[in-house]
Amino acid sequence: MKAFQALAYGSVLSTYILIVIGAVVRSTLSGDACPDWPTCNGQLIPQLTGKVLIEYIHRLFTLVVTAFVLLTTLTAWVRNRSSRGSLVFSTASFLALVVQIILGMVTVNTALDPAVVTAHLAVATAVFGLVLVNAVLVRNLEVRAVRQG
Repeated sequence: MKAFQALAYGSVLSTYILIVIGAVVRSTLSGDACPDWPTCNGQLIPQLTGKVLIEYIHRLFTLVVTAFVLLTTLTAWVRNRSSRGSLVFSTASFLALVVQIILGMVTVNTALDPAVVTAHLAVATAVFGLVLVNAVLVRNLEVRAVRQG
């Protein structure tokens, strides 16, 4: 599997996992376990027990998603500039992820305001859709490259 395709697929899988972790945070009421951002209870690495652990895993896994989405975007710009669709969707994915991270911060800083939580979920869904479409576009690029020899 080509590196670009692996990065695009990694973006999809890691984004999906992060959304599932977010659902666990929500269903266990762990969102308020870390009432500050970017620290958690005033610490960069808090005591990792109970709800704090669940919320902290959600925050840390964001780094995994960010790495995949950023590397996919950089690869699109550096090595695959001829693919307009992938440039657009990978860049949109990264920008939407930045908005999502900011919404995560605002969610914490507004004590889980329902409107902000709803926006956070909506943007998460958009990020997933964007990385998914991008992965399909990247796959199609790889298929075309193989067919052309």
